[in-house]
Amino acid sequence: MTFKEAIQNTSEITHCYKSGLQALGANSSKVLVKETRMLTGSVDIDSCLKKLYPNENRWDYVFGYNKQIYYLEVHPATTGEVKKIVEKIKWLTSWIKSSAKNLEDLMKQSSFHWVSSGNTDPAFRKTNKYSRILSQNGLSIPRSKLDIRK
Repeated sequence: MTFKEAIQNTSEITHCYKSGLQALGANSSKVLVKETRMLTGSVDIDSCLKKLYPNENRWDYVFGYNKQIYYLEVHPATTGEVKKIVEKIKWLTSWIKSSAKNLEDLMKQSSFHWVSSGNTDPAFRKTNKYSRILSQNGLSIPRSKLDIRK
C-alpha cells in the first residue's frame, strides 16, 4: 500500500490529504528534500483531527517521500517541552493503532521527527537525560530542519 492509499483509506483523515508538502503550509520550509517529485503527499494531522480530539496533544504532520513516511512535529525546542513531545508521540502511536491501521501497516518505513519552531536549546547538544527520554520514545534531539536530501 502506498502512503496516499493509506491516507485515503483512513476515514478520519482521508479528506485532509494534500499534494507534496502543501499540508505543512509555512512549515514546509522546515523540510529539505532532493527531488520534490518524490513527495507523495502530506496531512496536517493536528488541524484535521482537532474537532475529533480537541483535548489531546495531537501530532502536527505526516508526509510521504521516496517510499518512506515521516511524522513531523514543529514545536519549540526547549528541554521544558520534552514531556509534551513525549505525550504527543504517545498520542500519535495510540491513534495510529486505533484509527489508522493502514498507516500502522507502514510503520517499518516510518520515522518520527521533532523540528524546532525557533532556536534549539543548547542543552540538547549534550548527551543527557533529555536525549535518553526522546530516544526511548523513538525520537532524536530536535533539529532546525528535517534534511532528507540523501
